Amino acid sequence: MSWLTDPTQRVLAGALTGLSTRQELIAGNIANIDTPGYRPGSIDFESTLRTAMNESTSPSTSGALRPPDLGPSASLGMARTDARHFKGASLQSVGGMADPVSFDGSMRNDTNTVDLESEMTALAESQLKFSAVATLISGRLGMLNDVVAKR
Repeated sequence: MSWLTDPTQRVLAGALTGLSTRQELIAGNIANIDTPGYRPGSIDFESTLRTAMNESTSPSTSGALRPPDLGPSASLGMARTDARHFKGASLQSVGGMADPVSFDGSMRNDTNTVDLESEMTALAESQLKFSAVATLISGRLGMLNDVVAKR
């Protein structure tokens, strides 16, 4: 393993690859909005990324990506310090909002099920995530550049 490619860098690079693939798929869905019978595809790489991160945090893995034990990031999880406290809620259940349900039917006569609004929303979300991950990678490489330049 090179000193430039640590587990965090590999996870971030994998996230960029997954987000790029998702953006290509969404662009294909939008391009086929008028194709009769077209069924849009989707990619859920977050669950694969989460699984890979969980596997890399096992104690038997050397050089694994682990959650921080010290500093401000270590305290991000909600801790229940008293029996009278409410249990932490996941982001999906906050505000009583339910997960969106996909509609498998078609409102069109040509049985095309591409919904332009949901595709554009998914594209904007993917672009924001891609930008955030690219900024993280840029910052990490900037730190390495600073270290090398200061010798």
